[in-house]
Amino acid sequence: MKKKVVAIVQARVGSSRLPGKVLKKINKKEAILILLKRLSKSKKIHDIIVAIPIKKKDDRLYRILIKNNYKVFRGDENNVLKRYYNCAKKFDLKNIVRITGDNPLVDPKLVDKIIGIYQRKNFDYVSNIEKRTFPKGLDVEVFSFDALKIAYFNAKKKFDREHVTPYLRKKKFKRYNYVNKEDFSNIRVTLDTMNDFYLIKKIYSKIGKKFIYFNDIVQFYKRNKEVFFKV
Repeated sequence: MKKKVVAIVQARVGSSRLPGKVLKKINKKEAILILLKRLSKSKKIHDIIVAIPIKKKDDRLYRILIKNNYKVFRGDENNVLKRYYNCAKKFDLKNIVRITGDNPLVDPKLVDKIIGIYQRKNFDYVSNIEKRTFPKGLDVEVFSFDALKIAYFNAKKKFDREHVTPYLRKKKFKRYNYVNKEDFSNIRVTLDTMNDFYLIKKIYSKIGKKFIYFNDIVQFYKRNKEVFFKV
């Protein structure tokens, strides 16, 4: 029996570099809703839960998610490791795929590839970020609740608790890193600045397909390198 994997998508309105970024509209749709719709195309994700802070400023985000029938968990704003752990515990999750809310171009095929590796092998943690070959913004991390629990009770550094998985990327865990044959780690399609926002809008307007995959982004990049902002 294959391991059942549930996505926890972390999102918040508060952002120092680009406040309200997950609610910025691309093609008249909030970025977070675009991300969740894309993620729902995954064939290996059993369910999706959006984990957001329990802060008044995130109430609008909460209402938008509920209106669009997404499951929401509310927890600690800055200790995101705690937010993940409490969310996973509440919903009794055994295996988790972590997606961040500022990656509206997440590729469900890539998500499924990485989940598939995790399901077939006895790994604690599988990702495509330890040695980057994919653009920043196509990050996928899959890990067990057991590994998350160890991180939650042992990670003491502020950085580890703010960023959820650094503690998991330590030698004690059995890990695997998925790499692309060609290295595209020098480009970014994440949503963290206004320049990122303009680029993502341009990608959507120029590619002109109903659904954009990693290979479409690569082809667009090769034809339009001048519009990309380097990492």
